[in-house]
Amino acid sequence: MTGLKRMLTGVLCLLLLISACAAGAEQVKLKTVEKALDYVKKNQPAELDLGEIKMKPQELKKIRDAMPEGAILHFSSRWGVLTFTDQDTEIDLNKLKNGVSKDALAGLLAVVPGLRKVTCSRHYRMTNDVIVPLMAQYPDVEFVWHISLNGNHSLNSADTAYSTFNTPMEKHKLTSANLENLQYAKGLKALDLGHNKITSLAFLRFFPDLEFLILGDNPIEDLTPLGELKHLQYLEMFSVKATDLSPLANCTELLDLNLTYCSGITDLSPLDGIQTLERCWLSHMSGITAEEEARFIEKHPTAECNFHGGDATGDGWRHHPRFKHYKGCLKSHQWISFSEIKAE
Repeated sequence: MTGLKRMLTGVLCLLLLISACAAGAEQVKLKTVEKALDYVKKNQPAELDLGEIKMKPQELKKIRDAMPEGAILHFSSRWGVLTFTDQDTEIDLNKLKNGVSKDALAGLLAVVPGLRKVTCSRHYRMTNDVIVPLMAQYPDVEFVWHISLNGNHSLNSADTAYSTFNTPMEKHKLTSANLENLQYAKGLKALDLGHNKITSLAFLRFFPDLEFLILGDNPIEDLTPLGELKHLQYLEMFSVKATDLSPLANCTELLDLNLTYCSGITDLSPLDGIQTLERCWLSHMSGITAEEEARFIEKHPTAECNFHGGDATGDGWRHHPRFKHYKGCLKSHQWISFSEIKAE
């Protein structure tokens, strides 16, 4: 009999627990922020379900902040054309036509605890100054936004290929300091930064998997960071001020190399171990002797070596199928390795 009593007592406790859990979230119809705040102030609920409402994220944050510490707020809210809930993991703010404020984004992150991706790349107010601090505050959230490099050059944080498309006459050139913001486009595999004012390649530390790089016509002297790009396949670096190619010895997957007009270079031996080279444009390099030219050609018998061509990108340099493919990637902002195309 005692055992039966214990069993019945246990069942009763379990039923009471289930009943308490089911009733844990108070569901009340509070259609305005004022009514919700008044209700919360009077009742101090540990869990509140607002149901279907029309409130902005910052308004919901006010309600949540008025609740006891650790309290839970449930909702399904209509915000313009966008419906969002406290259970969402991804939210696309680009659907909103009238822009998103800093307070609205901060409110959204506060009331949707499981959020892991926010897309806001079409909203001009979502600047570096707004997003970067939020990235530090919410390290588990992926922000897709428009990164400003300077007043005239920007890119989407989801881009995997980026080009300034500068010409020699470009007035708004990027500096090395501007390029530090590239770190927020973590998936970049291709960069065209030709015709700028880049003096330091320190920004390359963010992109060890880079495959394509154009640095032509920049006052670059130190090539050390290039030594970390072990998967680099295309390097176009004409008219730079470098004198030492030693870092390139680590770029053992290079296929296309253009050092035209690099007059400070006298020694090509750091390239001797790169047996993958298929095309080398090395004309107008006044520091290269005939003996060094012959030695290089002997080291790379299967490569197409151009020591006596015309301009930096002439003689078919940019008519190769690889470059045509790369150019398409830069225009679409999405990188597809040439080897993947060949495999198909």
